[in-house]
Amino acid sequence: MSSGDGGELRWVEVDVAALTRNAEVIATLVRPAAVMAMVKSNGYGHGIAIASRAALDGGATWLGVYTPQEALGLRAAGFDARMLVVGWSPPETLDALIAADVDVSVLDAGGLAAVAAAAATGRRPRVHLKIDTGLHRLGALHQQVGELADAVRAAGDRVEVAGIFTHFADAADDVAFTVTQHGLFLEAVEALRPVAPQALLHTSGSAAILRHPAMHHDLVRVGIAFYGYPPVPGPASLRPAMNVFCRVAQVRTVAAGESVGYGRTWRAERASLIATATLGYGQGLPRALSNRGHVAIRGRRCPIVGIVSMDQVGVDVSDVDGVVPGDVAMFIGEHGGIRIGADEVGELTGTLPHEILCGIPEGIPRRPGATPAALP
Repeated sequence: MSSGDGGELRWVEVDVAALTRNAEVIATLVRPAAVMAMVKSNGYGHGIAIASRAALDGGATWLGVYTPQEALGLRAAGFDARMLVVGWSPPETLDALIAADVDVSVLDAGGLAAVAAAAATGRRPRVHLKIDTGLHRLGALHQQVGELADAVRAAGDRVEVAGIFTHFADAADDVAFTVTQHGLFLEAVEALRPVAPQALLHTSGSAAILRHPAMHHDLVRVGIAFYGYPPVPGPASLRPAMNVFCRVAQVRTVAAGESVGYGRTWRAERASLIATATLGYGQGLPRALSNRGHVAIRGRRCPIVGIVSMDQVGVDVSDVDGVVPGDVAMFIGEHGGIRIGADEVGELTGTLPHEILCGIPEGIPRRPGATPAALP
């Protein structure tokens, strides 16, 4: 398989059909609620434009981002779907967001006043009021809801309250706390309804979508499940879409007793054939996979040997026939019966698949397509 016309050392292929199907599955599951696909952090590493188009093609009607820059970039790329910045938008970004018809999260009364002040651009801004029910990251606390309602009254018709939302702290495992958070949210909604009668309600990310269907409300915000890694058991048809590849740069024989890599942490117990693959921790291959992870080459799982370097890694290919420079190595993906998922890598390295996916730098090219069928 060729890496493309650019001759890249590393690249990502995104199975667009899988992403589109994942969006369809979620949209069907939560209907009549609408779906916001979370495409922040470069579409969880898949490429923000690729992920956004697949989500919309699969039935999502909203896109969720974290930064104003992500939202404005999508608008510049031609995406006209409803869009929400779920994070904090600095006051200096509000004029551009309002002009671009992007919904803005309001975290407190001061934030609402800032949006109202920016409304002089001519377009009526749409805001979503975020309520902190226990995650304690962003949003108005329970005791601040009255102040927030007063701020909405003061803004009058300069601002449209399009949504009220919260975020659960542990919807995957702590049912009791999730129910408590949901109750606090409903109390806040009751207090805000007089000033926001048409606001959409949304509380649920991937775990709550799958575990707490009664909390879907008007809109759900699907993240990691859209990318094929549901955090709790979900529909079997949800499939991972990211495939990360690099090339073999050189193959050498290492004699028994010789070491490979910095710190000499791995020594050959026999004469071994070692391939140097062109992916390292600078490209998202965790250093914690040193001497314990795998990559796939020529249809075989091959152990990583030695310390993962910034730009390359040693791989023992002693049991694989015919490995030569230019061969393709798969870090994450599925091909020929071999699956190395971001969930497996996360488990080995003590983290979540989210971090593994988002850790693939934006500078590595993303290509839409299907799972490769012609790897050597």
